[in-house]
Amino acid sequence: MNNVILDMRGIKKSFGATQALCGVDLDIFENEVHAVVGSNGAGKSTLMKMLAGIYRPDEGIISFFGENIIGLSPLELQEKGIEVVHQVLNIVPSMSVLENILLATPPVKSGFLMWKSGYPKVEETLRLIDFPLDLRIPVGMLSVSEQQFIILARAIIHNPKVLILDEPTARLGLEETNKLFKLIQNLKQKNTTIIYISHRLEEVYSISDRISVFRDGLRVETRATQKFPKDELVNCMLGKKMEVFFPKEQTQVGKVVLEIKDLTFDTRLNKVDIEANAGEVVSLVGAVGAGKTEILNSIFGIIQQDGGVIKIDGKEIDKNHTPMKAIRMGVSLIPEDRAKQGMIGDYTIKNNISSINMKNTAKCGVFINKKENELARNMVGKLNVKPPDIEYVMTALSGGNQQKIVIGKWLVDKYKVYLMDEVTAGVDIGAKAEIYRFITNLVQSGCCVILATGDIEEALGISDRILVLYKGRIINETTPAGTTKDELLTYIMGGAVH
Repeated sequence: MNNVILDMRGIKKSFGATQALCGVDLDIFENEVHAVVGSNGAGKSTLMKMLAGIYRPDEGIISFFGENIIGLSPLELQEKGIEVVHQVLNIVPSMSVLENILLATPPVKSGFLMWKSGYPKVEETLRLIDFPLDLRIPVGMLSVSEQQFIILARAIIHNPKVLILDEPTARLGLEETNKLFKLIQNLKQKNTTIIYISHRLEEVYSISDRISVFRDGLRVETRATQKFPKDELVNCMLGKKMEVFFPKEQTQVGKVVLEIKDLTFDTRLNKVDIEANAGEVVSLVGAVGAGKTEILNSIFGIIQQDGGVIKIDGKEIDKNHTPMKAIRMGVSLIPEDRAKQGMIGDYTIKNNISSINMKNTAKCGVFINKKENELARNMVGKLNVKPPDIEYVMTALSGGNQQKIVIGKWLVDKYKVYLMDEVTAGVDIGAKAEIYRFITNLVQSGCCVILATGDIEEALGISDRILVLYKGRIINETTPAGTTKDELLTYIMGGAVH
């Protein structure tokens, strides 16, 4: 028999009228990798926040090695050996790598912080996860993938008995993901139990021992991974059979709407040339740091390129242009980090939908609440947001529904170019299919979509053309019909360059 390390029985949790968990039972065995999957809003993250001590269940019992742990604080649970790496990056940007990793239990002597005394332990932890960093650098200067590993190191440094990973690869490239998987296997050998939440099913099948499926606040199925066929898993997650995942349709390709020539930025972009037409999806693929995000941010005016020319609909855009200028020229951006860059978390759904172009909700410069409500209700219906309450605060929504709003605020008006950076990261399989439908509708209406993605299957499924980036250069241009997954991987890792 397997030893049960965590035993959850009859867990219920409501937020107002919304029932997040409806009596969940779940066993976690000692020394296993247990994957938890389900659509956004199914209750996965809510249950994990209970294990972290952030939420307290309305009903039910959670036992850890036979001890009821309901009511314990996050710090008390950490001391017992339960660590959670949340989907949201909980960092202090102005503090160093060292200070962020030691933030939960800073070294103190005689009432004074002794950060330097933590150097040996932090360096040892970073060696364990195979991710060396300069411990003095402010974390705000690092990439989101590097920040993700800092959060991971903060949890690993305490030698947890149970490590809960909530969408840990949403911000990671292929190389970083492989490092994470090696770390998980090493931790498992050291008798650490892993609870792994992910929407990426290929990862789930790669590393898990068992899979539990959540749907509508219930655990509906738990099976050994090798006894859970992928089609059955998807049907179980959605409660229905998904006929079409990538709704790719033929569109009428029009004139060139985006032209980039010799784009350079620092050492991260090296004379990039791109042409994109109305009515097509052009995907940018590459490892983390290859330059995908820098291209989009240069077009949108978040960073100013060092050299090169960017034209929108034949008109050259100033080298030092701002995002406002880009918006006026017909360019929109759905950024990589929805929580920090894509939404105003403390505002409601309706406030976020009207935030880009407030002229739609005003008359003669006077804001009209009735117009904002009407605009929001219309968009929430189109986007199939759940719950469909326009007064809902953004941070209370699941990740997939947040992403729908982040996209939806740009659908209020029509733009010539839609820049999308990892637009399906951290969203469930059903929400992904809906986002792909949004993309298809946009190009059918004559827009151009530039999609930066680390998901090769996504690029092959939704694109008209694929551009592969390696160390700031485009090294290959192809079409889904003219390439394979293995060939793209070779280019992404730099193999074809040599």
